[in-house]
Amino acid sequence: MFGIYQIPFQIDASGITVMVDREGALSTYQRTSPWGTVRKMLGFRDGRAVINPVEPVNLPQEVTGMLEFHFMPVAVRPESLISLYLKFPVEIGVFSGAADNYTLIDVFSLARPKYSLYGTPEKGVITRHVECEVYESVPLTHPLEEGVLFLSIKNASRDWVWVSRVVFETSSLRLFYADMVAMSGEMEIFSRLVAETRILGTPPVEGMKQTLRVYPTKKSLIPEKTSYLMEYGVGDRDGV
Repeated sequence: MFGIYQIPFQIDASGITVMVDREGALSTYQRTSPWGTVRKMLGFRDGRAVINPVEPVNLPQEVTGMLEFHFMPVAVRPESLISLYLKFPVEIGVFSGAADNYTLIDVFSLARPKYSLYGTPEKGVITRHVECEVYESVPLTHPLEEGVLFLSIKNASRDWVWVSRVVFETSSLRLFYADMVAMSGEMEIFSRLVAETRILGTPPVEGMKQTLRVYPTKKSLIPEKTSYLMEYGVGDRDGV
């Protein structure tokens, strides 16, 4: 389903149909899925559409710009570096336009979103919550449903640390795709309570294509944040 399509077109995959039909000087966009049908009028009849994975924080509506992974506790040695792989739910964006001037038409997903709170009720942040398994090598995925986070964890402290969560600021998130959807991130731990995270802007595997993003189409006047400081803990041996 991911790719560039000349209007008019119709694409079917995994029980979802996305199509754009011409109607006189206008076009009609329609997306049909097990959850119903979405129809929109487009004020043009020619051009192209781009369908690709987008930042997984847009559904059911824009609630947060934070993405939290929660997983089985992993013990990390003092002053060491490890690599893990985590799955995340994919959201799919439909754009229309050309060059660097695209507009977002639709966002949908085969996964139902869950949200959580990282930190205290008074000062914490709402996060898109991802409960996931930990993999030692790149896991197999269905690209329309899930992607893979290539995660590097550096324990810069002099103590053993149990890690069971990682939180990212998604304004600078970069997704890539080929035969899978993926992104690269890193986490530097300073103590059991404090760590810094960032999403990298390079593809985790050579030859992958970078996706169009929802963030620039909505928040172009707000500067991107390149990292996030986790100040409410990275987890413990019980996964809390």
